[in-house]
Amino acid sequence: MIQPLQYDRETGTLFLLDQTLLPDEERYVQVKTLDELIEAIKALRVRGAPLLGLAGAYGLLFAVLESEKSALFWEELQRRVDLLVNARPTAVNLKKEVESILEDIPMTAEPYEVAAIVYEKVLSLESRLRNDDLSLAMHGADLLKGKRRILTICNTGTLATGGIGTALGIIKVKHSKGDLDVAYLCETRPVLQGARLSAWELLKENVPHYIITDNAAPYLMSLGKVDAVVVGADRVARNGDTANKVGTLMLAIAAKHYGIDFYVAAPTSSFDMTIANGNGIVVEERDPEEVLQIHGVRIAPKGSRALNYAFDVTPASLIDGYITEQGILKAPFAEVNYIGR
Repeated sequence: MIQPLQYDRETGTLFLLDQTLLPDEERYVQVKTLDELIEAIKALRVRGAPLLGLAGAYGLLFAVLESEKSALFWEELQRRVDLLVNARPTAVNLKKEVESILEDIPMTAEPYEVAAIVYEKVLSLESRLRNDDLSLAMHGADLLKGKRRILTICNTGTLATGGIGTALGIIKVKHSKGDLDVAYLCETRPVLQGARLSAWELLKENVPHYIITDNAAPYLMSLGKVDAVVVGADRVARNGDTANKVGTLMLAIAAKHYGIDFYVAAPTSSFDMTIANGNGIVVEERDPEEVLQIHGVRIAPKGSRALNYAFDVTPASLIDGYITEQGILKAPFAEVNYIGR
């Protein structure tokens, strides 16, 4: 099985499968400090909302170990935690998992005790994420039974969660049950997570798929070749508005127009009940050079500028339901109980 993240406690090293090099090269980078991890997160070497939550938990462990010798341990730890949770502002899992672990640590604990507690919490989180993934994927496969042509965007598989995946996990389970004809993968400009990462995952499991350009998706729907659209989520607001990879909103509008089911597949850890609606979601803007070039080769004229929104926000009115590890939810949510810790 693909392992996007592995930790060696003896050496204190976190090994990350560098997702910026896939599919051409499978290389693990060694991360030994919090600063190195934050750089890896910002550079998309590790990505995907649930996996960012797990990476953040390991980042908390680094932060604790690096703060141990400070006379002001808790103040220094908080400073490092603030840097960590702001590395990617849109995905709520990063901040939520770190804060969830911190809430369980008594302020009277000694630094060495804190490190031991955090490590045990990280191991528990790792196991829970895998179990939640499988539950979510099974719920989704049951919901979409008979819908044999599924369209998705970005990468929501093992590389994004550490488990079987969310939206891509549903596709994998449907394939294993003989209930999938084809998956359509939007290439996902500008970093091409669909073309590079999702296709790489599905090839490893012999899942039939086509890569399509992002703007071909509505036309494919118009031809009657799509039975359902399933996407992931980086943050879901209390009213159901959902932030996901840019291009998701376009898919939702087209699906609504053509009468095609549109579902969000996300663990409850991606639900943010502190935000009333999508207006409160911070949408990350990334380096314009990601748009102006591909793999270091410039494709735009010198002097041209680019806007590079990493995410967009899809209104709840365009979403038919939310596939979670707890079952299928409908918006708005009076309360979503994330069974964390």
